[in-house]
Amino acid sequence: MAIVGHGGTDIVRQLVGNVVNIFKKKRAPCTSPCDGFVLKMHYQWTFWLLLAGFSFVWYSWYHRDVITCVNHFNAETQVRLDYINICLSYTFVEEPGQERRYLLFYRWIHWTLLVLAAFYYIPRKFSKNSENPKVKKLIEDLALHSARYDHAERELVERAARYIVLNHNTHNGIYFKFLGCNVIALLVDIFCFQALDFVFQGRFINYGWMAYPYERDPVNFSDYMSRTFPPFAKCELDPHNKLVARRTETLGCHLTVMELYEKVFLIIWVWLIILTTVTCAYLIFLGFMWLPYFRLMILKVAKPPNAKETVSNTIMSVLNCCKIGDVYLLYRLKQHLSHARFYELLTRLDDPEMVQMMTEDPADRVVQAKNQDNLRHRQPKMTAATPKGKFANPAEIFIPGTNGYLVE
Repeated sequence: MAIVGHGGTDIVRQLVGNVVNIFKKKRAPCTSPCDGFVLKMHYQWTFWLLLAGFSFVWYSWYHRDVITCVNHFNAETQVRLDYINICLSYTFVEEPGQERRYLLFYRWIHWTLLVLAAFYYIPRKFSKNSENPKVKKLIEDLALHSARYDHAERELVERAARYIVLNHNTHNGIYFKFLGCNVIALLVDIFCFQALDFVFQGRFINYGWMAYPYERDPVNFSDYMSRTFPPFAKCELDPHNKLVARRTETLGCHLTVMELYEKVFLIIWVWLIILTTVTCAYLIFLGFMWLPYFRLMILKVAKPPNAKETVSNTIMSVLNCCKIGDVYLLYRLKQHLSHARFYELLTRLDDPEMVQMMTEDPADRVVQAKNQDNLRHRQPKMTAATPKGKFANPAEIFIPGTNGYLVE
């Protein structure tokens, strides 16, 4: 095979550098209400894993000989390049009692990894299109300032309580969108398994446990890994190929990249098993949020010293008037608050005065505030009181008597 110049090496170095930088940089907290750890396992970890697998295989294809074929009539000389080009796509193996199996994946498998990497970015597109800007801003503020040792966290708790009360029972869409993103991620996992199983002619789904305990047979290549990725195969040129006239030639070929394939796809198989299991478990976790007892358990915190009643009673009092979307939002807020602050948030939501104040009509509050302001600035009127009785003139109240005293 022809060797590509240094441009290919630069691309590989750039890809490897991007993968390394992912693990070096500090991870930002997840603040999007429709994003999470499981989704990041898909559109970040798996995406870069498949891209790294593509880079390794692509580098091997363009920087080394990927196939060597000889004719049994002249085994000391490699066959013509046009013959090799055919054998890259149509090599086959023959096993006793089975039909000839062509290794159609050998030449194109790394491009399959590139396409599957693009599929694993689909959950991220759905997640970004499902974001709620207000909820995202609220979670961002909690994530950035919740660790401060001042009144900032208390102010954030008050802000979160006001937002939840004002937007009570309106967050079901966030929950169902997030659930849908995880369902899409699971469908991508299943599709990836089926696609690779189709490419490998039905030998990928069982690849990991059929190859266990991963003992190799370097003589006869009878183990499962060597039969799935055979390092040695045959290539037959007959009159249908139009290159050998009317004769038939059988070539023996060494597929040098097969040793890399068997290791790369074993890692991918193990990771896909873990990823699919974690995704299914997380979907079950999201489904359990419909159960009242499970809601209590995921929102339960350690009882702070200033708690006036049990935490369970406070949580149940709040959950009695919450829908599934509110429960999910409280669960996300809990991840960024301490136990004491989250309990304070629950008590604020359980406070009937705050609920009444926040649910009151703003116009009524304005009118009431104006009335109170008018009463506060009202000047009392000074009026002379007219005495009640038979004396209309105040001077007639006192009449000088004969004995020197004033009598009525």
